[in-house]
Amino acid sequence: MNSDLVQTIGHERQDQSDPFGSFRRECETALKAGYSSLKKTSGQSFPSLDIGSTLEDPPNPTFGHLASSLSFELAKIQKKRPIEVAKTLAETTKKVAKLDLVESVEATEPGYVNFRANLARLTELTLKSVRQYGSEYGLLKTHAPERTVVEHTSANPARPIHIGTAKGAIFGDALARLLAARGHNVRTHFYIDDTGRQVVIMAYGYKLLGEPTPEGKPDHFIGKIYSVTATLVEIEELKKRLVLFKKTNASDTDLVATTKSLDKWVGVAADLQSKYPQEFDRLNKLISKDPDPEKSISDLIRKYEKKDLDTTALVRRVTQIILTGFAETLRRARIRFDQWDWESDLLWTGRVAELVGRLKESGFTFNKGGALELDVAKAVEKFGLRETLGVSPTFEFPPLTLLRSDGTSLYATRDIAYTLYKFENAERVINVIGSEQSLAQFQVKVAFWITGHRKEAEKFIYFPIGHMLLEGQGMSARRGRYVTFDQVLDETLTRAKTEVDRRSPSIPEELRQRTAERIAISAVRYAILSVEAVKATNFVWDKVLNFETNSAAFINYAYTRSSGILRKLGKIAEPKAFNLLTDPVEQALVLELSKLPETFAEAADDLNPTLLCLSANLLAQRFHEFYEKSDISHVSNDELKWERVAIVLAVRTVLKTLAGLLGLELAERM
Repeated sequence: MNSDLVQTIGHERQDQSDPFGSFRRECETALKAGYSSLKKTSGQSFPSLDIGSTLEDPPNPTFGHLASSLSFELAKIQKKRPIEVAKTLAETTKKVAKLDLVESVEATEPGYVNFRANLARLTELTLKSVRQYGSEYGLLKTHAPERTVVEHTSANPARPIHIGTAKGAIFGDALARLLAARGHNVRTHFYIDDTGRQVVIMAYGYKLLGEPTPEGKPDHFIGKIYSVTATLVEIEELKKRLVLFKKTNASDTDLVATTKSLDKWVGVAADLQSKYPQEFDRLNKLISKDPDPEKSISDLIRKYEKKDLDTTALVRRVTQIILTGFAETLRRARIRFDQWDWESDLLWTGRVAELVGRLKESGFTFNKGGALELDVAKAVEKFGLRETLGVSPTFEFPPLTLLRSDGTSLYATRDIAYTLYKFENAERVINVIGSEQSLAQFQVKVAFWITGHRKEAEKFIYFPIGHMLLEGQGMSARRGRYVTFDQVLDETLTRAKTEVDRRSPSIPEELRQRTAERIAISAVRYAILSVEAVKATNFVWDKVLNFETNSAAFINYAYTRSSGILRKLGKIAEPKAFNLLTDPVEQALVLELSKLPETFAEAADDLNPTLLCLSANLLAQRFHEFYEKSDISHVSNDELKWERVAIVLAVRTVLKTLAGLLGLELAERM
């Protein structure tokens, strides 16, 4: 548990409700009292220990609700068996501590001290807290709010957003939601990589075609122009390379490798020609007339960096077309941005040149074949950054190319300048980007150290995103072999609508469509967020829309059931007490509700939205068990009835809160 959460548990109870945290704090206080008493009576020298850190969830719930491993530390000092120390500690704690939420303190083999909650008191505290705080229940505020920039998605504006990029978009959006709810001042940024080679290839093809007006969704229209152009340019370049190799009697290895690469790209071209015959044939003729497509593209890159008027107008115009499509897709997925930053502005405002100048003066740069290189390895060793960066002693840092031999900058150079720019209005910057970018993110931190931005280096957080597979298949955006985010959303909506039609044929068509849309968007978001960000995610349709377990639909079904119960009841009475909820399924449900504040704080502080997915799924599971076992409509005891209704109200409230944090939209009817 990180330090911010520990401080939260210790200092934020006066103004925020945290039922299970209150129980944890009482266990810690009781344990401290028992430990202090032992220190006085043992006659031995006991060290100062972090008592709270010894409390953890027991492996088996039958042992209690929290367990302490403190006895194992004391056993080493007292030269006794841990179970002997645990028994003494448990008895001493019961004698000296004042207990309210703690029902019992027991020692168990091999030496744990187990604490069992007074479930009647915890139930009362939890259900009253949810009723009092409503949608704010569980949203503990941090003691140290920070101005935070979360940069995410930042898809290359040369083709539609694909499902792999969508994973970063969804995690970035969820992080922003969590951090804002935690009390941080959060702004989301989208970095428009408009000076890269891919965007210029897109602009080159778009210009060859006479800058046509997009047909259909704009990013899809421009995306096919990019894929075809990039493929044809690659083929032309490989053909020239083969001719050169044959003239210069190059090695057989070079000839074979280039021939294989050419064959692969010809295969890609055949696929693209079958998909986009009209655009392919036109671009093929136009590119074949260009004596040197590669030079034309390089000229465009250079002109754009120098802000040539015609080139700037062309690249900005076609990029803006793509961005219009991006915004439409992201709105569908309930993702928004506070700021869109153009990479070219960093060049034109002199930020990149200023950074390069500072790096040149640092003594860590050198010239190689006319290119300017940054000696990253030298800086890592000089500043002793291996441990800070979390890399092994044997990891080798390659030099970073800052400028090409023609004087143009590279993406990594511009990224360093951009990260510094984000820090101008933030105390913490979080980059949500693919795990394959780990080296580049290390290089950003090293550059910060070199230029004296060491505080920023400490507050710069790389949030890696693992690969995304669709039904086990990888993707290549460059080769046009990818599944767009729009396609995934459309397919999920079609499948969700079929399921809604099957389950609820009697409700109006408009309502069924609206319900399907909510289920579909939530299903995609949850499927991605439910797997830790850094891990590879396999998007499988049958799991995404599984109504039985671990899916947005499963959680929504719990919400729909709770809403249905409340709708049928009409007027709801307040229970007089909460002492009749003694059934194990009721107690298990209350326990999950009581843990939301701690889970939320941990998820926000550890930047782990997946924790909330696990919490929402477990809460839904516990509610379904409660729904099947605990009668409400026909129970004869009115007091028991209204106590159970209080649970239903609490579940509905908490599920809606969790859904909001994860960006899920819950349907009232399914």
